[in-house]
Amino acid sequence: MFKVTPQPQGAALKSLVNIYTYEAEDFEEQSVKLKKLYYKYKARVLSVDANGLGVGLIDFMTKAQIDPETGDELPPFGVEGGTAQDTIDLYKKVKGPEVEENALYLVKANAPINTEAYTYAKTQLSSGRIKMLIDESQARVKLMSTKVGQNMSPDQRADYLMPFVLTDALKAQTLNLVEENEGVNIILKQSSRSINKDKFSAFIYGLYYIKQEEDRKKRRKGFKVSDLMFFS
Repeated sequence: MFKVTPQPQGAALKSLVNIYTYEAEDFEEQSVKLKKLYYKYKARVLSVDANGLGVGLIDFMTKAQIDPETGDELPPFGVEGGTAQDTIDLYKKVKGPEVEENALYLVKANAPINTEAYTYAKTQLSSGRIKMLIDESQARVKLMSTKVGQNMSPDQRADYLMPFVLTDALKAQTLNLVEENEGVNIILKQSSRSINKDKFSAFIYGLYYIKQEEDRKKRRKGFKVSDLMFFS
């Protein structure tokens, strides 16, 4: 989850405010949880990997579901756009008053798109335009220095610290990647195959959407930096 805050000069500040992972769950369960996160954070859009298994998730995201915890109906999510017109056209038919319009951005990545996404992420990181959560060890020390933290159960502390744990995992995945060039494209290879790169991929695909939105708004006549506020 990114929060984007415009700055008086230069690119906006992107704050990575949370990370969630869902293991061994089917697409419908994932769809329900993603939709609930969308509403919880009042997100601008969900950037979804539309390659391979991602299409199966999109099939469920574009249909209505019932939240098993509350019994509430979660509406179909409509597609704003993306990088592959054939995939976008397939889901553009999802329209109607009950649809959450323009809630999905479909990233069907290839070597040039991955290169653009990685280059943008690298530039924004090096310029200090991306802020991440502190390390889990620091967060734990700070938490345990408070009465609230001391009174938490072990499970409550684990839930509180999970975003920091997952941010540490993202940093480890980033450091594990080795940059190679194939022509004009950058290829990232895992130094250790035992370390995944799923969180890193989600990270750069989220940033990729932010870049497209920034570029689009800059091109638009009468651009105002305040228009960039609060999309995720």
